[in-house]
Amino acid sequence: MRTLNFKCKQWIILVLISLSIVSCSDTDEKTNPGAQAIGLIENSNKEFSGKISIDNSKIAYGVIQNSELNYTISVNINNKEITAVVDYENSTIDFKAADVQFSDMEKVDLLMSTADIAEYFLEEKEAKIDMHEYAMIKLMEYWSQAPSQHVFHSRKVNSDLDVKLRSRNEGITCIRRNSYVKAEYDDRNGRSYSDNVKVGSKPRANYGCMGRCGADCGRWWIPSAWTKDCMDHDQCSNIFNASGGSSDPNCGDEFNEAADDYVFGVLRGCRG
Repeated sequence: MRTLNFKCKQWIILVLISLSIVSCSDTDEKTNPGAQAIGLIENSNKEFSGKISIDNSKIAYGVIQNSELNYTISVNINNKEITAVVDYENSTIDFKAADVQFSDMEKVDLLMSTADIAEYFLEEKEAKIDMHEYAMIKLMEYWSQAPSQHVFHSRKVNSDLDVKLRSRNEGITCIRRNSYVKAEYDDRNGRSYSDNVKVGSKPRANYGCMGRCGADCGRWWIPSAWTKDCMDHDQCSNIFNASGGSSDPNCGDEFNEAADDYVFGVLRGCRG
């Protein structure tokens, strides 16, 4: 009987030790400088979330796997929230937003946060990014590129559906760096424009990597797509906004049409 009690005590001690190891490992991860920089809260093979304060913006971000190849991504900036359900199997994005509008400064802060998270994946995870993390990064970058005064509404994007907006939606059409592409876009009055633009060119400050689905050029190690819709949006923004960035209300429809390019473009082979 005493032997049994001793063995039981040994087993309990081993369990407690193993739990403490897991707890310490989890604590160590969340307290390392990289994790603290991004306000890491949860990091597992099905969920990633955190909270960051940058300047005057309080940003909460997260992604959770609902099922295989189906993820819910959320971003909350100063109590203004957008969520999206991304389904990679069916190539759909279901956006949920109640007339949300981020200020230009909030979008800059969101982009900075996204860059910090990307750096965390590079440094702490040795660039071993999971699918749910990739979906979150691409949507955060996409939302940060919304035109000035753009209002986010609930909508559903089907990448295989030819959605007719004011400009022609190209679906996901790959383009190659150093080639010339005809960028097509319109203004708020419906007037159409067509310009030949070199893919990857930089017409002016803050407008590098024309045609890349992302913000300018930089140390974005996470694969980015190069597509026709992203070129249309880049050139629209370049023409209608003299101060840099994708911040002109003329380009809201081009921005909407580029959503699937950001999220699904790389998987369709649009690596530039």
